[in-house]
Amino acid sequence: MQKGFIVAIDGPVAAGKGTIAPGLAEKLNGFYLYTGATYRSLALYCLENDIEVTDSMTVIAALPDVHIDLVGEKVFLNNKDVTERIKEVDVARAVPKVAAFPAVRQRMVARQQEIAHERIEEGKIIVIEGRDTATVVFPNAELKVFLTAETTVRAQRRLAQFVIAGDKKLSLQQVFEDIQLRDKEDTQRSADPLVTDPENHGYFLVDNSYLSEPETVQIIVDELKRRHIL
Repeated sequence: MQKGFIVAIDGPVAAGKGTIAPGLAEKLNGFYLYTGATYRSLALYCLENDIEVTDSMTVIAALPDVHIDLVGEKVFLNNKDVTERIKEVDVARAVPKVAAFPAVRQRMVARQQEIAHERIEEGKIIVIEGRDTATVVFPNAELKVFLTAETTVRAQRRLAQFVIAGDKKLSLQQVFEDIQLRDKEDTQRSADPLVTDPENHGYFLVDNSYLSEPETVQIIVDELKRRHIL
């Protein structure tokens, strides 16, 4: 049995983490762990149950009723497949609110660690992505990648995702402004903010503004080989 290890991919919203991580996991015959899905699932639960996402008391009280499972690239909330639903605009806007509560983050981090350790025991290579996976969830990951891209490029990518999901009412300018707001919220939040100087935190920095998915994946694979992890 091969030895399991972790590749943790952090970075700002719409940097391509959700595309590159599963692609890398497939390339390595590993397991893709989408940490953002846990927060998005909680946000969706709150929206569907009329729970105010800015009210910490009610959000935290709901945690025992939220059961999240990750199976391959599928996300299940209380046994319901919500893989596509959690990508929609209302959920994306609610996520920073629920994710800002320390008690929520503590619960989600624990669940993410449980899932990863189960797969490592099976000898799996774990590819994890999120906005604090390498600083909080797995600070000792064998490779920490900070994936980024220019803001305009990220806005174009996010708009394309919304269009595919059926939301064609948003303009590029609106999405650009939303991303700027998300960047500000993610870097300035008191609970586990997104780092602004990744290389000083031990990350391997990858700007994929003008790289294809296969090119980005290969750069990470080459770095794993350069470090003799693979």
